Amino acid sequence: MKKKTDRQKQMERFEKACEEAKTRRTANRCLRERYRDDPQAALDVRKRLISDLIRVYNSPDNPWAGWAASRKRYRELGWYPEIIVTDLFGTHEEFSRAAGLRDKRGTSKVKLVTARLSTEKRISDYAIQSVERHYGKWDRETRKKHGVKTVLVASDFHGQFVDPFAMAVLLDVIQKVEPDGVVLNGDIVDFPKVGRFTQIPGAGNLSLQAELDFVRDHIIKPVSEICPKAYKIWLMGNHEQRLIRYIADTAPELADLRALRWDQLTGVDEMGWELVFGGNWLAPMQKDRTENVRRTWKILHDCFVVTHGRSIAKNAMDAEISRYGMSGTSGHTHRPGVWTMPTLAGKNLCWTSTGMMAGAAVGKDYVSTPSAWTMGFALFTIDPKSKTVIPHLVNIYEDFAEFAGKVYRPTKAAKKVRRKQWEGQPAGEWRSYFDG
Repeated sequence: MKKKTDRQKQMERFEKACEEAKTRRTANRCLRERYRDDPQAALDVRKRLISDLIRVYNSPDNPWAGWAASRKRYRELGWYPEIIVTDLFGTHEEFSRAAGLRDKRGTSKVKLVTARLSTEKRISDYAIQSVERHYGKWDRETRKKHGVKTVLVASDFHGQFVDPFAMAVLLDVIQKVEPDGVVLNGDIVDFPKVGRFTQIPGAGNLSLQAELDFVRDHIIKPVSEICPKAYKIWLMGNHEQRLIRYIADTAPELADLRALRWDQLTGVDEMGWELVFGGNWLAPMQKDRTENVRRTWKILHDCFVVTHGRSIAKNAMDAEISRYGMSGTSGHTHRPGVWTMPTLAGKNLCWTSTGMMAGAAVGKDYVSTPSAWTMGFALFTIDPKSKTVIPHLVNIYEDFAEFAGKVYRPTKAAKKVRRKQWEGQPAGEWRSYFDG
């Protein structure tokens, strides 16, 4: 006869204990009549129940002893019917708390916050090394208050979803105008693979490395080369925070490697870009990270605010100008527009919303009706002396754009890239994607 294993013997004891428990539960049903109208009896039964749950937790007949006092296990080994547990504790979770087998609500909350703060500390340490060291790099230039300044602002590129035609127009305008400053106003990257929302269909084909290489080689680098003397500023939007948080959280031991630093990955260090982030990297809750984007802004030449913005409402520009009390610009809405609000304190106030630099593919999964999103950027003439800002919107449509009398039209190659983007495919090699 084959000798029984220890596990088999244990399971036999478990089955025997279950039969005994079933008999006891049947006998204990009568307890329900005793405590219904007697508070003292109810307290006594509660104590007996708690002792019984602890017995189940520590029982040598429990094959999962030491960690199993679940609802299922108590149904099998408990001496009291579940209806009594429900009467006196409401839920098995509360039953376990009363027996000291589960954290109290306050304790659980403290532990959760402590764990989150530990993560946030790693993120903060990473940001200090790779982001904060680039704060204020161009303050000397952006604080100048004499002479008329020209600043170009573009936002919402969304990495490899940037429209090739829009990008070509942007670079040509920068080359022609030679602005005093260029501001990339948030969401220059997309990073769908490490985002918390539903990914754009096909976005799984876009690797993190491919997007980083693309942004560095086809957005940051060409802008840097075209305007070497201009100040260059990158405001951190919610999409920029995605990779920063991901690296610091999932690979904390590697995050301090030079090769994994944000400024090295994007090329902003070697190309002389200033980074702007006005929030707090210790942001354990999503609402805190949302607030960080709202707090990220910079004043140029003492009279012009740049911020990515958070509102997507039709009156977003009105809300922004009321908030700052100063002329400025924001992105995020993907809808270009100008809102004027002259006041006694600022007779020439206006707020400009820039269009997106991304193509239509970036929004096809979120907009079911004809989209109000429009491509484009804006050029600003700033007179610090009179605190006057005059915006020049450059709207870019699918097949047509114009600036200073020059007409732009996309090439067949640009249209081919758009089709690839629509399918979630990498854009491939870029050339000059406009005729004109």
